[in-house]
Amino acid sequence: MMDYHIPTFRKWLTENLTLSNAYSGKSLRILASHVLKGGNYRSITERNTKDKLFLTYLWLLEICNHARAIYGDDWKQGLVTDLNGIKRKSKEQQDLHTWLIGLPHKTADNLDVKGDLSVVLQETYDYFSGIFTKLGKTKDLETAWLFLMAGAATLTIRGSDKSKVGKELERVLIKTALTILGFTFNENFWINIERDREVGRETDAEVQTRRGRIRLEVGLIAAGNQEVIEDKIGRMGQNGIILYDKIGERSNIHDTAKNKQVHLIQIRGGRPMAELYEILRPLVNIPLHKPPETPEGIDKAVAELPDELFESGHPKKTSVRKSKKNLSL
Repeated sequence: MMDYHIPTFRKWLTENLTLSNAYSGKSLRILASHVLKGGNYRSITERNTKDKLFLTYLWLLEICNHARAIYGDDWKQGLVTDLNGIKRKSKEQQDLHTWLIGLPHKTADNLDVKGDLSVVLQETYDYFSGIFTKLGKTKDLETAWLFLMAGAATLTIRGSDKSKVGKELERVLIKTALTILGFTFNENFWINIERDREVGRETDAEVQTRRGRIRLEVGLIAAGNQEVIEDKIGRMGQNGIILYDKIGERSNIHDTAKNKQVHLIQIRGGRPMAELYEILRPLVNIPLHKPPETPEGIDKAVAELPDELFESGHPKKTSVRKSKKNLSL
């Protein structure tokens, strides 16, 4: 009987990943602290992704070796047949089912490859067996097949982690920074506000000022995607604030922001907390806390924040903007 070692695999992930759950409060707290110190959050999440990849490759080797011991040279067909017979597959088994034919699960869905994959597997094997035989490399086909499976696993893992953590971190980052400065959530700052007749686009956050509110946006976008920041500038009111990761050296977004009277704060390699404080201090009607600027001080300030601040999942969108004179000061 085929044993897929799933409890063992899950234990490996739990005990050995840099962030065992990238969406947990603990993980988001670590990431928020790293970013507020001017760090690149990808330096942590990429290590986490590589951890997951290597542990997945190890799991695949365990499965393939076990299948060879049971099915011999027909281990691939043996695995597919066994998986075909499992009515309620675990997430790991669902992925393995399509990885055996070199496809991430989502790609298999897009190609309408479903159900019994035995025929697809055999067709794929026959095709590449012919190519390897023609090249005189028949003995290397099995190794290449493992690479094919590992490639499908890589696409699956990188695809699922690509943007989810960044979007979740953007939400947490605003709450963390504003709370450290002395604002109170749902009292003098609000997040995830849906569009309405007054503002035609969703807003990451709004902060109460002396004369109304100003908008804040966060874009953890790398240098090659400056059009996202340009779009944010275009929908900001006067004195709006955009925190962004990094842009290319030849970018002209600073000129665009200056013309629109929008503030830009670069996070990576910068002092995002200090800059946010200096911009907001003369605009708001509450005394702000001067933020720490040393790495140790920022770590301490983030560590002291309540756990609920880092809870995963978007809060319910605010649909009504309370009466105010304007959003543009």
